[in-house]
Amino acid sequence: MKLRVFVPAAERADAEAPWPWMLLDGRNELARGDATPPAQMPRADRVELVLPASRVLFARLALPRVGSATLRELLPFAVEDRLLADPSRIHAVAGKVDRRGETLIAVIDREWLLANVRALRAAGLDPASAWCESALLARGEDDWNLVLGPDRGLVVDSDGAAVTFDRAPGTGFPLALRIALDEASARGERPTAVRVHTESDAPLPDLERWSADAGVKLVAGSRWESLARGAPGPGTIELLTADVAPRSRAFATLRVPRAAVALAASIALVQLALDAAQAWQLDRERSRLHADAEAIFRSAFPEAKAVVDPVLQMRRNLAELRRSRGLASGDDFLVRLTSAAREAQGPVRSVEYDAGRLDVKRGPGASLAQARR
Repeated sequence: MKLRVFVPAAERADAEAPWPWMLLDGRNELARGDATPPAQMPRADRVELVLPASRVLFARLALPRVGSATLRELLPFAVEDRLLADPSRIHAVAGKVDRRGETLIAVIDREWLLANVRALRAAGLDPASAWCESALLARGEDDWNLVLGPDRGLVVDSDGAAVTFDRAPGTGFPLALRIALDEASARGERPTAVRVHTESDAPLPDLERWSADAGVKLVAGSRWESLARGAPGPGTIELLTADVAPRSRAFATLRVPRAAVALAASIALVQLALDAAQAWQLDRERSRLHADAEAIFRSAFPEAKAVVDPVLQMRRNLAELRRSRGLASGDDFLVRLTSAAREAQGPVRSVEYDAGRLDVKRGPGASLAQARR
């Protein structure tokens, strides 16, 4: 399931106020919708934010060819003169480049966006994406879209750039649409048609008269409430970038399929079970070897009362036996030399020891003791 939240255009994020939302299934069909505070919204696999067009400014600029990291740093200063705002408060994201070499840029107040993201996260919702509502109308073709509501209007060109304006019921041809058409004509991008959609209970205007005023054919479109369930158009500018929402958003954008997560969890469980079985088997083998060592020790030293470490106790008892019989206990060379010294067969002329073999040469001649003198 996917939760689509329509962020209110209010100046401050209010977690107690109702926020419109839609819960969409895997086929983008509406499961249910309402307007509630964030804490009362349903949980979903993915949360996406639809930002009001009145909060997003679009501009077209000719930008230098620099790296993406450098471009992100330059964008706030590139649009500074159009906003008359502190660049540190500006969050600007570049979109696609048109045939004239100009880049479409979406600009929003950084603190306003962050405040709304924090309000949702405080309610247990983790937004994975955010884009302007105009993206729901962008088609990438030569037709534009016009949304008329009871008290607002929204003009969206084919790239998703939007202009909002206030309107009253029964008003005539929107001045904002006329200006946008004139600017498009100057760029050589005048649309071939404008689709007119209605919001809430706003009626359709006289499309023939408006077409004559605009010099462009206006045709009836759909209801905005239906369009709001659709997918964003091609080239949509993602505004919830990692630099503005640096929490583990990259983890959310991975969109790992549930089957892959379940498979990874199953593999981990099987591995843990195998490790536990191997540890149990090794523990049994260690216990068996310890019991065998204890049995051997008791058969060799039946007088022993307590057996804690049979291997260590066996070594100590063997060393004690060697000492009691006058044998060296720690070195094979010393053991063999001690045995050879006890053999009274005349003076020793030389002693050779190699690979565990001791060779003592005896006979007439200078002994080792005399040679040392």
